[in-house]
Amino acid sequence: MEWYQFKGLYLAVDLAVLALPLILSFDKNVQFYKHWKHFFLTNLGVGGFFILWDALFSEMGVWAFNPDYLLGPELLGLPLEEWLFFFCIPYASVFTYFSLKHYVKRNPLIHADTTLNFAAILTCAGLIIAYFPRYYIALTSFYALVWLVWATRNSKSFMADLWLAYFVLLPPFIISNGVLTGLSFWEFPLLHHSAENILDQIVWYHPGHNTGWRIFTMPVDDLVYGFLLIAMHVAGMERLITRDQRKAALSQAKTA
Repeated sequence: MEWYQFKGLYLAVDLAVLALPLILSFDKNVQFYKHWKHFFLTNLGVGGFFILWDALFSEMGVWAFNPDYLLGPELLGLPLEEWLFFFCIPYASVFTYFSLKHYVKRNPLIHADTTLNFAAILTCAGLIIAYFPRYYIALTSFYALVWLVWATRNSKSFMADLWLAYFVLLPPFIISNGVLTGLSFWEFPLLHHSAENILDQIVWYHPGHNTGWRIFTMPVDDLVYGFLLIAMHVAGMERLITRDQRKAALSQAKTA
């Protein structure tokens, strides 16, 4: 047994993802802790949606969890660590989003967001056509397509910042998901179609419901899923922040 093969490994991954963003939330410039209310409210809704989706797919056998790396407690058929995943990953992601908004004064993607939106919409549409009715990739691509169409039609101003955060988050996302989907993920090719060679994993994916392609050990499909998870949290938080700013402005106007 390797040093990293132990019961609490999934929990360790969750906490490792959360640790640095949580500590840096008190950075005097970003002060992300001031947005905790917006995050918790958003996560309650968006995280709840993903939890229900996760529980349904788990029941259907689209994916499953290896008890060798879990502590044991479950709710709705999902391990405690999976519930924490939908808090830790979004927290780290939106923290990165707001940090980049503060520190990157000139976003290099400021004029590329619409192009990226349309490219993503076409990609999602192509994945749906190519892989329907493989539930994971088809449904994830459909949800992402609907969200992207909504964001593009409504000219959401945060899209350039969202795309920048997504690209910055890709390396750590691939690493953390790599651990979950194949403990020694670094031993596999960057891109391959040999998921059957992955023998030891925390989260198992049914080969009949995804594209079959892997980045190291992470299903390529997770790129779409990860984008949707981040995008829905960013959209929710931006909406709540804008609402509170308008309320504050109205309150100031009344007292002026």
